Amino acid sequence: RYQLDVAIETQSKTLSGIAHIRASENQAMTFSVKNLSNLTVDGKSVTPDKGQLMLTFQTDQEIVIRYEASLEDKGLKAARFVDQNNVFLTGNWYPQPEALMEYALSVTLPKGFIATSEAESVEIQQTETNSTFKFQFKHPLDSLSLAASKNYVFKKEAYKNIAIETYFFKEDAHLAEIYVDYTKKYLAMYEEMLTPYPYQRFAIVENILPTGYSMPTYTLLGRAVVNLPFIVETSLGHEILHQWFGNSVFIDYNKGNWAEGITNYLADQHYATLNGKGIAYRKKIMADYNAYVNTNNATPVSAFKSRHNNAQKAIGYGKAAMIFHAIRKQYGDETFFTAIREFIHSHSFRIASWHDIQQTFKNVTGENLLGYFTQWIINREDIPHITAEEVELLVVQGKLTLSFTLIQHTAPYFMPLSVTIYTASGQTQHAIKISSEKEKISLQLDELPTKVVIDEDYDLMRQLLPQEISPTLGAIMGKENIIVAMPKEKIELYQPLINALGLNNITVTAPQEIKLTQFKDHSLIIAGFDTPMGNMLFGKQERPKDGVRVLIYKNPYNEKEMIALLHAKEANEVKAITRKLSHYGKYSLLAFNDGKNTEKAITESINGIPLLTRTPPHALQPDKVATLNDIIPKIIDNRVIYIGEQHDQFAHHINQLMVIKKCHEAGYKIAVGMEMFQVPYQKALDDYMAGQIDEQTFLKQSQYFDNWGYDYNLYKPIIDYVKSKGIPLIALNIDKRITDKVIKQGIDSLTAEEKQQLPSAMDLSNNTYRQDLYQVFLLHQKRFGHQNFNYFLQTQAIWDETMAQTASQFLTNNPNRKLIVLAGNGHVMYKYGIPNRLSQRKPDPFSVIVQAQAIDKGIADYILLTQKLNGKKAPKLGVMIKEKDNQVIIMGVGDNTPAKKARLQVGDVIIQVGAQKIQTLA
Repeated sequence: RYQLDVAIETQSKTLSGIAHIRASENQAMTFSVKNLSNLTVDGKSVTPDKGQLMLTFQTDQEIVIRYEASLEDKGLKAARFVDQNNVFLTGNWYPQPEALMEYALSVTLPKGFIATSEAESVEIQQTETNSTFKFQFKHPLDSLSLAASKNYVFKKEAYKNIAIETYFFKEDAHLAEIYVDYTKKYLAMYEEMLTPYPYQRFAIVENILPTGYSMPTYTLLGRAVVNLPFIVETSLGHEILHQWFGNSVFIDYNKGNWAEGITNYLADQHYATLNGKGIAYRKKIMADYNAYVNTNNATPVSAFKSRHNNAQKAIGYGKAAMIFHAIRKQYGDETFFTAIREFIHSHSFRIASWHDIQQTFKNVTGENLLGYFTQWIINREDIPHITAEEVELLVVQGKLTLSFTLIQHTAPYFMPLSVTIYTASGQTQHAIKISSEKEKISLQLDELPTKVVIDEDYDLMRQLLPQEISPTLGAIMGKENIIVAMPKEKIELYQPLINALGLNNITVTAPQEIKLTQFKDHSLIIAGFDTPMGNMLFGKQERPKDGVRVLIYKNPYNEKEMIALLHAKEANEVKAITRKLSHYGKYSLLAFNDGKNTEKAITESINGIPLLTRTPPHALQPDKVATLNDIIPKIIDNRVIYIGEQHDQFAHHINQLMVIKKCHEAGYKIAVGMEMFQVPYQKALDDYMAGQIDEQTFLKQSQYFDNWGYDYNLYKPIIDYVKSKGIPLIALNIDKRITDKVIKQGIDSLTAEEKQQLPSAMDLSNNTYRQDLYQVFLLHQKRFGHQNFNYFLQTQAIWDETMAQTASQFLTNNPNRKLIVLAGNGHVMYKYGIPNRLSQRKPDPFSVIVQAQAIDKGIADYILLTQKLNGKKAPKLGVMIKEKDNQVIIMGVGDNTPAKKARLQVGDVIIQVGAQKIQTLA
């Protein structure tokens, strides 16, 4: 039994106390007396050892400890705060034993104070100068706290036999009603879900400090947050649930804090599930783990005691909550909650550990869960990392069979997984279990799947794939090494904003000094939106009008890293948000004006581990299928018409010609832009269109064969027509010498003069564009020997951005003309190549047509399917040639070719063909 009598002088910020402690049996007790002074034990002065006092008790012996404390220690501001009107004590204010104790607390304060503490009833005695509060509590506690203020407005209501009290400051007293209403709802919810509320009283107490604590019988909430709507909607329920977990079943901190995990699960995650957002909540748990936990700070769940940083929260709150979720999924609601209720009954007003939880589930399920708890809680610091390979959909012995191999990249876990199969008829889930580093899985299906996903509902705590992770501010905050691209003149403005993110290890570098190798290995922060670096990564960025704007992208060169663009108008705008910015970690886009959040958004990402996507069978009625003629009226009014192609198909080019003719014949002023010609050779196109040079000269001066190489007869009908009708022909593409160099060595290899030819902006932020290009890169890697995907990505983006920029310049300079763009399907399909990039520069209406592509949602506005058309191409000699030192040298001779019959050999130099002397490929 522990009788504590204290008197607090708010004027001098001092406390004097007397502790009467009686033991029921022979025992030694250790007391924390940190920051207490003038200690005496039974009248004798004592000196603590490292802030601790060890006393030995005989049965029924009472020991009296007298002490004093100064409450001005600023280093303990979060635990102790005293001024003339307020007293908040949550730690280091009395000799605190390590064991549970039954307390009787008496506190004397200057008159006018209203005080509360852990209690089921309070007796108040008043004199002319002081008020003494005697708190009665019949249950053991692991600690004491005190909240008192002269500014409290006290209100009291009841739910069943439970007193509900509110202690709000006068300016917030109007909140009492909504807090009481929500408290009643939460008490009803948890009494139905769990067991009767363990106490006779619950109080909501406002604190001058920014806290969110739960103590037995009350919660202490900071005045900075009590007005926020999410506090009553989530946080209040969380703190009420702690009355069961942590405040009546106490925590054995030496063996790990289990209470935050179960409270997070049955409060925050439960509320999200009730609102249809449970999947998103669990995914965020894993995204936070990915952002904040790494090999340097990972710990087993059993090592978690309390939250001091985001990494500890991700483990002790998030990962621990998912452990309870997995048990519930395994055994079902009835068994899960039976075990939880039994745990509460068996351990109320006692200290409990993870082992006690395991034993309770063992007793209820009849299964020994030691292996599960050892794997997830005791031993391991990591979480599963799973990928899928060798995915095949085959008919095997008359059965439609989906097979795939699952790889565990950590030491293998034994765990269940769900596989969701989508078909035209709906969706089904298959449960599988894995326990090995590499496992082959086969599932027999009843119909063709359109999509197959593993763990789409995020029921398993695991590492997310990069494509499952949204770029967020939290992901930046969790990085250990950040490069900040910031010129010296911006440091004074932006440094406080960067400091607000709590980053420990940053390297500030001038933007022009950052090379691709640094991009590949780091996350970055770019100070300013309107910077050349930002423009060359994410397209032209206009200077925002907001006071502060934050935009997070995935690093185009490393999808595991992030890049943050920061904009700050002035120092006052930065100062207004520095304390709150880090609380917006889950967002990809943030805007603030005068310190108030005006915009926030999260970039979408996929759910689950994708195994397979497959276009469902499409049924077309032949007599109702539109023809090219049918769609002309639907596309002709657009300012820009994109018509894709497979370069070597005559039919595709005839279709392009038909659209050009229809637009011209309808009286529109048009121009034709072609991927096949490069901007530096526009004069050759103009001269040929004007009849100033002949066709042969045109092909030579435009370096058509050097730069494009496809048989000119494929494009001749189009070029002949536009020439005959006086239609401008526009070279859209960049000089091939630039892209040839970039694909081998990257943009950094270009000279300053060569960089002048690059587009003014490049957007590499589209993840689908990147993923699709990677599949193309794998094909090119085998065929052309390309080795660096980042260089390949740069090259493709340079092509698309240059064509978009050239088209934009033409449309701006020729406001009365439409533009028909002819390019490979890959540059126009899904609109992420040329169309969207042109639209960013000049948002004119457009239509996209592709040819001979599989039907897929969003691929284009129209798909043309045309019967193959043969055409007469230029005769081929049958040699592989290379230009070197103004000579065209034979590098290979094909079998059964004219060259072979003419006995041409490797190393021969071609000097003349017919009457045409040859020195170059052009």
